[in-house]
Amino acid sequence: MIDSLLAHTSLEDRELILVDDASTDGTAEYMKSVKGRPIVLKNEVNRGFAKSNNRAARRATGDYLVFLNNDLEFSRNWLEPLIELYESEENVGAVGNIQRNFETGLVDHAGIFFDLEGMPTHAWKNRKRLPPSTYRERNAITAACLLVKRSLFLELEGFDEAYRNGMEDVDLCVRIREKGYRLLVSHQSIIRHHISRSPGRHRFNHENSELFRKRWSRQTARFGAQEWPAEYFHRYARYWWRMNPRLALKALFMLIARRGQGTGSEFPSISEGSPKDC
Repeated sequence: MIDSLLAHTSLEDRELILVDDASTDGTAEYMKSVKGRPIVLKNEVNRGFAKSNNRAARRATGDYLVFLNNDLEFSRNWLEPLIELYESEENVGAVGNIQRNFETGLVDHAGIFFDLEGMPTHAWKNRKRLPPSTYRERNAITAACLLVKRSLFLELEGFDEAYRNGMEDVDLCVRIREKGYRLLVSHQSIIRHHISRSPGRHRFNHENSELFRKRWSRQTARFGAQEWPAEYFHRYARYWWRMNPRLALKALFMLIARRGQGTGSEFPSISEGSPKDC
């Protein structure tokens, strides 16, 4: 990940902050050989995603924070579209990007939508082609690769440390949306993700989900009522035989009902386009 980052990213006038989360596999020694003199923060005990990233954010001095998982591989010109989109659009809270599954090459993330219970699901998952347009507004974005203004992140007190290696990013996105900011996904920034390779990544899934459900599902279920019906059909468009007939009918009736109410758009609060024409 670090070799790929250095090969495809200009760090001139930028800080690279690496958090060694109490590793035992030689990472500490490796850090000493990384070019560019990165700032290395070492945790004496394993503190997990939220606490480690919050520590790095407090140490940072730049205007923007770009959070990066340790299982990413980058391509040329992955960072600039995030910054350009943030600066060209109004009222932006955070910007994410397209992430392809390293093993399959298929899209793993193009933003996050919510289901009818208010729980998150990656959009555009397992698609070969990229989404149309240059960007899209979403209701949540993964923090595997996420750009946010440092001042806003600190104002929101960072990732909620009650979560452990899961749902911290979705929780942050909901709080950003509650502040009235937009969440955008750049379709011009594309990276590869090895996906959930960190040991213990899913150990606290149930606890994290229940905490998020308790805190936010009432609000996010409203997002789900808007976006789930169309997203359901989109997800299974290539695999229609895998559709659950009951859910397919429910999604269809919801779309018809909304059309009858004259909403006009599948996602009335969501926009897509390019910085030049939207």
